[in-house]
Amino acid sequence: MITPPRRAVTRFFIPLIDVLILLFCIFLLMPFVSGGSAPEATDTKPAPPKEPLPDNVQELQRQLAEARDRLARTEKLAQARVTDRLVVRVLHTDRKDGTLYYFDPDRQEIRTEADAQRFLIHQKTLASKAGGVKDLYFLILYPENSLGFPTKTQEDLIHHWFRDIPHEFQ
Repeated sequence: MITPPRRAVTRFFIPLIDVLILLFCIFLLMPFVSGGSAPEATDTKPAPPKEPLPDNVQELQRQLAEARDRLARTEKLAQARVTDRLVVRVLHTDRKDGTLYYFDPDRQEIRTEADAQRFLIHQKTLASKAGGVKDLYFLILYPENSLGFPTKTQEDLIHHWFRDIPHEFQ
C-alpha cells in the first residue's frame, strides 16, 4: 500500500518560490540602485567657448546689429506671400499619345530628357529675371478626355526628368 510522505512537498516549494521572486525583484532593481558612472568633480572648470568673446564694445555692437539685420531679413522672408516666392508653370499631356507639352507662345513638345533639361534651364533663367530668386513649381495636367494616356511608363519618365524640381500631376 502506498503511504503519503511524512513531509508535504509544498512545505519545501513555497519558501523556494518566495526566495526566487525576491531574487528576481532585486535583479530588476539593480540598474536603478547601482551608482553607474561616478559624478564629475565640481571643482573642474567649464570648457572655454569655441570662439573667444571680443573685448571691444564696438565689435559687440556691430555683431549685435548684424544679428538683428539677419533676423529682420528672415522674418521678412517668412512673412512674404507664397505668390511672391513661387513661379508655377503649367505643362499639359497630349490625350492622343501622352506627349508632354507647353505653350511658349506656340505649342512646344518635350520628348526627350535633353528637351526637358533645356526647358528647365530656360524656366530657371526666366524665374530669376522676374525679380529675385523664385522657386519653380511645375503642374502637369492630365488631358480631360484621355484615351489611356499618359501611361505609367510615360509618367515615370516625366518624374525622372523633373526629379530635382517640385512637380505634381493633376
